[in-house]
Amino acid sequence: MSVLDLVREELRCLSGYSSARSEAGTVGLMLNANESPWPQDESRPLHRYPEPQPRELRIRLAALYGVDASQLLIGRGSDEAIDLLTRACCPAGRASIAIQTPTFGMYAVAAAVQDARVIDAPLAFEREDPFDFEAVLRSIATDTRLVFVCSPNNPTGGSVPRETVLRLAAALTDRALVVVDEAYIEFADSPSLVQEVVGTPNLAVLRTLSKAHALAGARIGAVVAAPALIDVLRRIMAP
Repeated sequence: MSVLDLVREELRCLSGYSSARSEAGTVGLMLNANESPWPQDESRPLHRYPEPQPRELRIRLAALYGVDASQLLIGRGSDEAIDLLTRACCPAGRASIAIQTPTFGMYAVAAAVQDARVIDAPLAFEREDPFDFEAVLRSIATDTRLVFVCSPNNPTGGSVPRETVLRLAAALTDRALVVVDEAYIEFADSPSLVQEVVGTPNLAVLRTLSKAHALAGARIGAVVAAPALIDVLRRIMAP
């Protein structure tokens, strides 16, 4: 089974919007797109459209995370990746996502926009490991398409062990995509799961420059996933 089987059927072959810049590349002024030939500020080329996925930035981010560039999509913060994944995998009004509260609120917002149910298996703080694997697995419904795991968790700070995440992904093979939000991974002792994407097609990992790199105003995030899924996300992404 392909990871594309977890994507909405009507999106699998969607060509997506092709902007003038994506067709022309980085060279040349595009008068056909009404780009101005006269910059307002010589130090900042705001008179020209930017690359949809800046090649140099994509290569540098892939090197930073130790993955192939084909596995990475740059987003407007990792929030955009959450929205894209939800829209790509959840048919409107006919799907659910799974979370473990308290956690980052954007998962539920993205689900609400897509009219997807939110299934909650709350963190069990009476346990040594608050992430209750069995409870999470039991909570998964037949229409669950995404399982968000925030690790380190926002706002509690706890991390989910690597082995637990991989066990969850294995249990949900061909059923749901496990999305690990690593916005705060640089502050944790545990390693990132980006290297596991190659051998785990139903695993996606979110990263960001906003936290540890102190670049919140730049709004640069990324999702690392199977190249086939990255391609779908790129095609449904706004210019």
